[in-house]
Amino acid sequence: MNRVMTTIELDQDGPRRLLSGVLPTALEIAGARRRLHAKAALILTIDAVSYALLVFVPLPWWGRVLSAIALAHGLLATATGIMHDANHGAFARRRRVNQVLAYSADALGASSWLWRFQHNDLHHRHTNVEGVDTDIDQAPFARLSPSQTWKPWHRYQHLYMWPLYGFLTLQWFVASDFKSLAVGGMGTTKFRTKPNRRQLSRLFAGKVVHAGWALALPMLLHPVWQVLLTYVAVSWSVGFALALIFQVAHCVDDADFVAEDTNPRGDDLVRHQLRTTVDVDLPGRIQRAYLGFLTGGLEHQVEHHLAPRLPHTLYGTMARRVSAMCEANGLRHRIHPSPRAALASHVAWLREMGRRPAATTTAASSRRAAEAA
Repeated sequence: MNRVMTTIELDQDGPRRLLSGVLPTALEIAGARRRLHAKAALILTIDAVSYALLVFVPLPWWGRVLSAIALAHGLLATATGIMHDANHGAFARRRRVNQVLAYSADALGASSWLWRFQHNDLHHRHTNVEGVDTDIDQAPFARLSPSQTWKPWHRYQHLYMWPLYGFLTLQWFVASDFKSLAVGGMGTTKFRTKPNRRQLSRLFAGKVVHAGWALALPMLLHPVWQVLLTYVAVSWSVGFALALIFQVAHCVDDADFVAEDTNPRGDDLVRHQLRTTVDVDLPGRIQRAYLGFLTGGLEHQVEHHLAPRLPHTLYGTMARRVSAMCEANGLRHRIHPSPRAALASHVAWLREMGRRPAATTTAASSRRAAEAA
């Protein structure tokens, strides 16, 4: 079949010869979107039913626990399977539909506008580029790349970072978005244009919406301490899972980190993504069905980075083609053989980065570390 290379697949980075045999047909894209929309309906049903049971139905304690667990699953799937695709323009062909569903990030406590800047612009275009990709900048808590400044407490980051990962979503809600507005950018990158009144009003309205459904409404019907405990538990669970999905794809001992930002395009961008991103194999049908549902197909991070404007329900199909493309061109398709191996690789990287850098570091790394200090 003829694989059409449309703007949906290629974004704005120009022709990519390496992807010519990987990209799907228009028919495959249409089928993938139908599957994505059916999945989204299921996710929203899980959200609505679990939230209604948790807030409006007088359940025993164990029923509330089960409802909270179901809600955490639904919200995670909303973030990975609806919000993520929509903010990439991959959920639907119509731009307006993507824009509306992208606002689900705001309902979850984050800013969709700031999320697109950090994720689509900084992370996707500059994956694992030190000093630009803010997803790998967790200072002062963690050291995740070789050029980052080492601190004595990093020796133990392979232990203490696990509980901290869970506060990712809460941090979006109460701190990081406001910090980005205050400094006019993220990391060393400033916003290209100053946020306008409409963007700011949507950001603050999103915070109000999130606080309304997640905190204010439940507090009208339940003791405040119970609401706060449930909120923190659900938020922590979703944040922990989202953080791990990212970390095992990029902050592992099999991914490369790039010291100089060359802003690669075309086939160079493909090679860059293959160097800096690692897939996770999910052996077994049950594991593929359960974890694949929760991760929004992001166990196939390589495929997502190669074609971010495609619906995630296509990544499994693309993965086989990517492997064949890599083999034909002498490239590596980096894949963790299992979720356990992916976690072990992340632990190994945290340990490696937690060790005090040797005195024999390269001159360039030493200079960067000195400047950062």
